[in-house]
Amino acid sequence: MKSIIKNTVLTVILLIAFKSLAQKDPLYTQYYNNFNLINPAYAGSQESFIATANIRSQWSGEVGSPKTQSVSFHTPVGYGLGVGMSIINDNVFVLDETHLYADISYVVKLSEMYTLAFGIKAGGSFLNVNLLSLGIENDVLFSRNINTFNPNIGTGMYLSSNRFYASLSTLNLLETKHYNKKNNIISSASDEMVFYFSSGYLFDLNENFKIRPSIMLRTVEGVPVSTDISANILWLDKLEFGLSHRINTSVSVLFQLRLTESIKVGYTYDTSTFSYSNFNNGSHEFSFIFNIKKPQNKF
Repeated sequence: MKSIIKNTVLTVILLIAFKSLAQKDPLYTQYYNNFNLINPAYAGSQESFIATANIRSQWSGEVGSPKTQSVSFHTPVGYGLGVGMSIINDNVFVLDETHLYADISYVVKLSEMYTLAFGIKAGGSFLNVNLLSLGIENDVLFSRNINTFNPNIGTGMYLSSNRFYASLSTLNLLETKHYNKKNNIISSASDEMVFYFSSGYLFDLNENFKIRPSIMLRTVEGVPVSTDISANILWLDKLEFGLSHRINTSVSVLFQLRLTESIKVGYTYDTSTFSYSNFNNGSHEFSFIFNIKKPQNKF
């Protein structure tokens, strides 16, 4: 009886984890440092070579809690073209998924102030579910690990000026199915198509301080819309701090410091706004941004 209860509990946990990972695409609190992860049109839009490393620990202190690491870069290459690449690793309980994608974008100059970029993202995900590590014997459900590769593509548009931006993109256009329940073995869940919309504006408060309010919407079929509302204060382009609220989910404090002309570091602390926050130490996110300015592209 104890064995049956144990296996049932683990099965429920795995199903929850499968659903969580299958619907989980890069969603950082400091999303403005990782825009090319969710919108390929952003690649090369900043007229700089930008490399970013990001580490996020969700629900810190909980065994098997989600952890995400990413490394990405993007740069203009001339004549309105931009390229980028990203590697993202997600780990939840016994699930491990590594995403590898390349981006290409093309920028159209609409006026002296505004540009509009179009982008395509292509690549795929390597998925590993280490069921054997659970040590459950005589149960076909846990009798073998799952290892698959799932190709996918995404697309997006990015409208921007020196002060304003609006971003619209979608990932997982192929809606890959990674699991099927066959011969009593769970082998199916899906990456549903995900849509992102974000916009923000930079206002001058005085000659030293600026404020940047922004919003991010994320929607996927069968899941409530995720909405982030943020406001960051910038001081002399050296220090940035602010607050972010993911509606019905979390509240975050953001901090970013420019160490040199080319290097910035950032930290975010998230705390949940529901009762589960009593059982963990919040979420921590660190980012490292390396930025080298390039000569302006020709269009």
